[in-house]
Amino acid sequence: MGGDGRAKRSILVAALWLCGGVLTLWALTSAPASAGAWTRPAGSGLTITTASHHAFALSNPDAAFSKIETAIYAEYGLTDRLTLVGRVARETRFRRSVRQVSKAGSVYTLTLNTVSQGWGEMEAGLRLSAFQHRGWVLSTQVSATRSPTDLENGLRARPVWGSDARILLGRSLGGRMFADAQLAYRNRFVDGGAEQRMDLTFGVRPAERWLVMAQTYSAWGGRSGGSSYESHRLHISVTAPVADRLSLQFGATNSLYNDGIAPERAYMLALWREF
Repeated sequence: MGGDGRAKRSILVAALWLCGGVLTLWALTSAPASAGAWTRPAGSGLTITTASHHAFALSNPDAAFSKIETAIYAEYGLTDRLTLVGRVARETRFRRSVRQVSKAGSVYTLTLNTVSQGWGEMEAGLRLSAFQHRGWVLSTQVSATRSPTDLENGLRARPVWGSDARILLGRSLGGRMFADAQLAYRNRFVDGGAEQRMDLTFGVRPAERWLVMAQTYSAWGGRSGGSSYESHRLHISVTAPVADRLSLQFGATNSLYNDGIAPERAYMLALWREF
């Protein structure tokens, strides 16, 4: 009965996100934009250097996990229709665990704090613009991925290699607003697990080189052994110019709904550089 309820709720949440994305896209009309579905002009590029803090609410009340991540995301236009994309991340992980120990008739509380470092989520791939017409753009993207294991599985975040294939659909309005929807299938090579993702973005440019974005990140997946999970997160950010071809972004992420995976709250600061 519980499984049926979770399945129905999962379908309902997915339908709501999809309907919201479709309505947002159809609400917009034409003009160029610069977002996920769009490729970069040949010879031009973008780097986004990010520092962020992430805190996770683990299922074990006697454990806590957080991390600080530094990452570099890059795009480079090989041709007007083909863009190279990549991301490299490094993490410092903080874990705390509490346990009760009985000794000589007394009970003691032991707290263990550990700090470790390792590589975070990384990817390298290509985005191809398949169709553009009156502000609409349809692209495909294929990437090789590398990510750590789940947070609940001990201190060592062993790498999991896989692939990510996605379809990206974008729509823009007069250079001031745009929407972007991405549907992805992420495969893990090690245990045969897979994950479906849906990312939605709505952006507004209130002034030249200013950008306000609302983004949702949704994921449905399964692990080896048959357990499944679901996650929906909301990200709000503001990007402001600081110099020629240089912008600063502030943002926050919060989990909206999670099942089988730890909820997340994060804050980030990023430097955008165009070249």
